[in-house]
Amino acid sequence: MKRFIKINLAILLGLSLCAGGAFLYLRLSGISPISLILTQMAKRDYAWQCSSLQAQKSSLNTKGNITWVKLRCQGVYPWGGAMQSGPTGVLTMNIVDANLSDPNTLVKPTIGKANAKNAYLKTLLEHAELYPNAVAGINGGYFRIKPNHGDPNCIKRSPNSPMDTSMQIGDGLLVIDSKVYSTNCGGGILSEVGRSSLIQDATTQQWRIERVQKDSVPENTLNAIGAGPGLIQTIAGKPEIQITWEGIVSTLEFSANTAVILAKDKQGAPHMLLFTVDGIDREYGMTSMEMANFIYNAIPSLFELQLVSAMSMDQGNSTAMFVKNVNSAIVSVTGKHGRMRDIYDGLVIVDNSRS
Repeated sequence: MKRFIKINLAILLGLSLCAGGAFLYLRLSGISPISLILTQMAKRDYAWQCSSLQAQKSSLNTKGNITWVKLRCQGVYPWGGAMQSGPTGVLTMNIVDANLSDPNTLVKPTIGKANAKNAYLKTLLEHAELYPNAVAGINGGYFRIKPNHGDPNCIKRSPNSPMDTSMQIGDGLLVIDSKVYSTNCGGGILSEVGRSSLIQDATTQQWRIERVQKDSVPENTLNAIGAGPGLIQTIAGKPEIQITWEGIVSTLEFSANTAVILAKDKQGAPHMLLFTVDGIDREYGMTSMEMANFIYNAIPSLFELQLVSAMSMDQGNSTAMFVKNVNSAIVSVTGKHGRMRDIYDGLVIVDNSRS
């Protein structure tokens, strides 16, 4: 009995030390204990292997600095994320790579037009129509779907609040040409301060990913779109998998998924990559952890790029990718019927050399 008590006391002490260390790390780094666990899950070996569905990357403009590729990839679940083991099955992924060193290549957030019936919610194709020279795009951040319903990614928002303005619908930061349409929600208990947001500086025109606190907008912001969780960060000059949970319950969703990736090539030119993986809720696809793992381990070699950072956009049935002049233009498939869902905001790549 004494031995049993000593063992249990030792276990409790060990757990206490681990918890204390985790919360100390949280205080010093701004990373939550939950994120530490999710990051370790994301770092496991999935042994990804990919083959292209196309003979080569398809150029989306005459200069060839915007390309699209459809991949079929599979790996092996080590454990965790989808709560299963064994092969992942074949997953279909669409990736658009834009070299942003060309001044005619722009990235623009979008918002659905206001209307009496369904304010600020439109399909991705309708979002893309706002920019006639858009060649590709993806869905954006989280948003309220119905009135009088709780919002799992913005838990402090009252279900009874109206849905009349963009501020009342969007869960994340949205700035278009310096005009603010919505700001980030808070993450709640055991969450990081702020949510991952893609931001363009008004002076340098450069894009970055950083966490932005609720109800705030970074100074000198020209364009921005917030979602999360964060997936990749550059730490001490080296890209690392770093999941930041940020109070977003969709982080654990096993389904179709969307991400935006910042990288640079051998010449130091900035690149932005739009990424989607097809899926059906709870049947196949990726969690945010598995997506972070794939981005970190597969993207650099597939595109000969060095990662800088990456973040997740809205997952599940909101996942969509638009590619101009390709069949129906929507190249990703989500949900059992593969239908486009109305979304609050999106992100499109514009080629002004076409005009």
